[in-house]
Amino acid sequence: MRNPRIKICGLTRTDEAKVLNESKADYAGFVFFEKSRRNVSIMQAREIKQKLNLTIQTVAVTVSPDKELVKQIEEAGFDVLQVHGELKPEILEYVRLPIWRACNLKEPEDVKKLEQHEKITGYVIDAGNAGSGRIFDWNHSRDFLEEARKNAFTGKKFILAGGLNSENVTEGIRMFAPDVVDVSSGVEREYRKEETLIVEFIRKVREHESV
Repeated sequence: MRNPRIKICGLTRTDEAKVLNESKADYAGFVFFEKSRRNVSIMQAREIKQKLNLTIQTVAVTVSPDKELVKQIEEAGFDVLQVHGELKPEILEYVRLPIWRACNLKEPEDVKKLEQHEKITGYVIDAGNAGSGRIFDWNHSRDFLEEARKNAFTGKKFILAGGLNSENVTEGIRMFAPDVVDVSSGVEREYRKEETLIVEFIRKVREHESV
């Protein structure tokens, strides 16, 4: 059984970095999208990033980004650019960072619409409404995703997102064997990251590794 890495997404406060450091998360996600309640500025993200261990890779989460935002993200020293919405051809040409291409899975067939490009190093399969705290239809989508992994996703990371929490992540790992599990609202209480929930989520994933 492969060992999934762990991404805690939607950091908004510097004290959250300490929790990720102590719990040994693998990725930290920062949202740059004004309509999100987890939206942060580049300056805020820099402050939090400075508190993170160097072993934790940072992911800039965007929606249909333009060149100016990508430029700021690269200058801020992020490791990965995650793109929801439209991935413009000029962005693909311009960007130097590896891209995680996100798919908000409303229908299983949506995976067939994802671009393929050498700069795309991973695919984030998320719920239809990002940030909703709900999973997509795992049972209905499983065959489509398995087929995609044999073809379009070959050699790319598979990142399972959308509604994960400590109660369902073990089942998600069992069903999809993802390279990365990606959680945000599932480790929040009253719209704030909660240390005990982060620790419990990571414990469940690590426990699965040892099975």
